[in-house]
Amino acid sequence: MKTRVPCKLCGLPVKTFVDPSKDFFCCNGCKMVHTMLMESDQYTDTQDKATQDFKDTDLYKQCVAAGIIPDTSEQNLASTEQLPVAGTKELSGTEGEVPIDSDNLLTLNFQIQNMWCPACAWVVENTLTRSKGVQNASCNFSSDRGSVLYDPVKTSPEKIYTAIKKLGYPCADLDQTPQKNKKEFIRTCVTLFLTMNVMMLSWSIYSGFFIELSQRSVQLLAWPVFLMATVVVFYGGYPIHKRALGNITSGWPGMETLISTGSLSTYSYSLFHFYKGSIHLYFDAASMLILLILTGKMLEQSAKNKISEGLAGFFSLVPQKVRICAAQFPKGRYVSIDQLSQGDSFLAEQGEILAADGIVTQGDAVIDASSITGEAKPVNVTLEDAVKSGTRVISGKIQVKAVRVGAASILGRMLTIMENSLAEKTAQTQRFDNILKFFVPSVMGLSVLTFFFWLLYGLTAYEAFNRGISVMVISCPCALGIAIPLALVAGVSAAREKGILVRDFEAFECVDGLDTIVFDKTGTLTTGRLKVLGMDTASGFPEQKAWQIIHAMEQGSDHYIAHTIKTYGIEQDLAPLEIENLVYHPNGVSCGFQDEAYCFGSMDFVSKSNGSVPSFISPSRQGAQIISTVFLSAGDTIVAAVHLGDSMKPGVTSLVADLDKMGLTCFLISGDAKKSTLAAGTFVQIPIAHTHGGFLPHEKAEFIKALKQTGKKIAMVGDGVNDAPAMAQSDIAMAVHSGLNPAEGVAAITLMQETPVQLLDFIPLAIRVNRKVRQNLIFALVYNIISIPVAASGLLNPIIAATAMLLSSLSVTCNTLLLVKRESKNKSQS
Repeated sequence: MKTRVPCKLCGLPVKTFVDPSKDFFCCNGCKMVHTMLMESDQYTDTQDKATQDFKDTDLYKQCVAAGIIPDTSEQNLASTEQLPVAGTKELSGTEGEVPIDSDNLLTLNFQIQNMWCPACAWVVENTLTRSKGVQNASCNFSSDRGSVLYDPVKTSPEKIYTAIKKLGYPCADLDQTPQKNKKEFIRTCVTLFLTMNVMMLSWSIYSGFFIELSQRSVQLLAWPVFLMATVVVFYGGYPIHKRALGNITSGWPGMETLISTGSLSTYSYSLFHFYKGSIHLYFDAASMLILLILTGKMLEQSAKNKISEGLAGFFSLVPQKVRICAAQFPKGRYVSIDQLSQGDSFLAEQGEILAADGIVTQGDAVIDASSITGEAKPVNVTLEDAVKSGTRVISGKIQVKAVRVGAASILGRMLTIMENSLAEKTAQTQRFDNILKFFVPSVMGLSVLTFFFWLLYGLTAYEAFNRGISVMVISCPCALGIAIPLALVAGVSAAREKGILVRDFEAFECVDGLDTIVFDKTGTLTTGRLKVLGMDTASGFPEQKAWQIIHAMEQGSDHYIAHTIKTYGIEQDLAPLEIENLVYHPNGVSCGFQDEAYCFGSMDFVSKSNGSVPSFISPSRQGAQIISTVFLSAGDTIVAAVHLGDSMKPGVTSLVADLDKMGLTCFLISGDAKKSTLAAGTFVQIPIAHTHGGFLPHEKAEFIKALKQTGKKIAMVGDGVNDAPAMAQSDIAMAVHSGLNPAEGVAAITLMQETPVQLLDFIPLAIRVNRKVRQNLIFALVYNIISIPVAASGLLNPIIAATAMLLSSLSVTCNTLLLVKRESKNKSQS
């Protein structure tokens, strides 16, 4: 478990796993200065260097003067002797020593390169799962990411990375830019050059089938071909053979196993004839297999990177450093993001990304929140405004008090949700994974059967062998393996660009057949916050004067209505009047102004007559839900009425009509009163028969269950709080983001712009994603069904078969890339 220990030199608290009784430094600078001090000749032999007050040395004072370390002298620490650290205790000496908790498991997320098919991900996942200290591991081929839950006492990220690299897959932290592998590039270039030469000389050898070649000529041509093909097969094909061996030992052979077996078999067959001096040398086929795989996978990886680049940009939002403000560093000091804790203050200026959720305590700025909400419009923030982690400062400079940091912040939660989503497999993906587990062994068995069948049928050994190898290399488990997950990853990436957070891949699949959407009211269609809806005034009484009097009367009140009115007054820049005889009552407030007595409160409080509502007051407020009406009287006459309530969110007016055009039926359910629920439903054009109020949370769930029993496929859209039972009962749960919690209960997706209007973005996107999944699956299945019998019949040679296999995999990838390009085009147009 991490604990906080003070830096030996500057005293700043630092999170660490180390023994707090030992010396610890917050940075290399402090460590180097301390080392210089300890080695300084200002110490005498009789002094104990471990307890010497090195703060009296000239070197220490020079460092303080230069700002290298903070001034912690008695004078400076008069008011800042102790830095409060939320949730921690001060540590000194061996007291408070916290032993490492072996049960405190940590999560490591990382990126993996050079995975060529889902079998690669399976090998990595199972290898890590069997590793010491690893509790659980997952690896996603389509996103090139992995996640490990490990015990930091028994293993470390370095050991985990080493285990992955031994399998032949480079890996790195998510915040590191993947390094281009120069060795692999050189390997591909060498393979290309040698293969071209092998092909050229092989044509000369094949001329021996038409003209007579002397034994000497065959040897002169065969030796260079043999040597170059050997380099190609064993040097160029090294990563393929290495992964094939790993696949076999793991128990799940993949595409590399087929290619490795095919190339080595062809090479061995040619080597046998080379030894006999025959011209039946097919080193060119073995070499071309290796070259096609290396070049094809390089092109495929490039396309995959294009598909996932939106996700890469999102994961890069996490800043690595933050400028924390402390008593020693009032202007801020850059430290690792890991050192930021709740309650700390930090600075952010133009171009920087906010490291935590918090409240602005100083300054003002213009914030770009598009990375979180998808909304391109900049937001102005100033004193006491809430800000979210992951947003970028466009201009200005602010100091923020951290409220939620790390994994608890909105960006941290979103990253966790995205990681979990990318690591999950849908039921459909799982089914195809199970098929793929037996696909490669079946193909290899079919290849052997093809060889013996044609051999017994009367073909030569070479012709039978050629057909068996063609069957082996033409089958494409990759196309089947990536057909579903690659399209889903593209969908998650496109959704994030639109400000929609996908928690579960199943969300896309669930949209198929969707025919009913049930909305919650408060916080979903309405803002869920009390606000001033408007004012009605008597004839001859100015509205501006009424607002000024009310604003002045409510200045000293702590009532929730008073807070709403004061906020409205600040927004409208109202100047309070000078009033007198201000008195607060249980149901209102009274004062005097210009020799007139004014009362503001309930009807019973302001009117001494029969309390009837004046005729100038209009109850209609454009579909808004009036929660309370407060009256202002002059003498015994009501002169104004202020309406407070919950207003409809922008854009919801036409939402139901647009969903109806998509063939979706809408319902509205709420725990609020039936009258207010009916008013909201009427405003958004939901039929009265489909509008229900006064529902408790369990009654909402029962309503969803009853609808499902009629054969409807239902999406529940709510704010994720008291709607959780109903959302869990629905086929797909969609949450409208509220506050700083993007998890939103059981929701499969979260609409980060805090409006249900984003359904008009997600539903069409999900339809397009599902269409791509079906297209990819149909192509991959049809390809394998047709290609294997064609190869077995002898219509294709191994080189053409390998080319067809690569084209099938590339076609699935490029078809998915079309979805990415379309979504990017739609975003730029909008």
